[in-house]
Amino acid sequence: MTSTNNKLFQLRAFLAGHTAMTLATVGPDGAPHATDVYYAETGDLGLYFVSIPGSRHARNLARDPRVAATIHADSTRWRDIRGVQLEGVCSRVTDEERVAAWAHYTAKFSFMLADAALAGALQKVDMYRVTPHWLRWIDNTTGLGHNSEWRLEDGDWKLRAE
Repeated sequence: MTSTNNKLFQLRAFLAGHTAMTLATVGPDGAPHATDVYYAETGDLGLYFVSIPGSRHARNLARDPRVAATIHADSTRWRDIRGVQLEGVCSRVTDEERVAAWAHYTAKFSFMLADAALAGALQKVDMYRVTPHWLRWIDNTTGLGHNSEWRLEDGDWKLRAE
């Protein structure tokens, strides 16, 4: 396995092992807005999440699809900091994709279907997909400030900096 593939493998494993991301959207006046959401990762490093229609971030996304996000593990020492930063675009999931996306999402968060009140509330949400075009993997376990960056170019993730 090449270094690039190994690092992408680590990044994918990290995403699979975590559940929440902080999603930043752009407000109508250009101001940032951040919110935490559960996500389910896809094979191409996309991220599905659900949101209540009319929420501040949903309104922001309807106007401007650009997003940034972070996903990280809690840590109490700088040497333990590991996480993902990303930039990309976000869109509401279409009817065609929604069934598969919902199955993928609820496979990761099966507790949502086990709670009748929550399952009922989830019938009223919209589903979104974040499609990143830039990723940074931060891993201070290998050294302070150690990171790797990729850009999505012609459908492939290309290592840009390490």
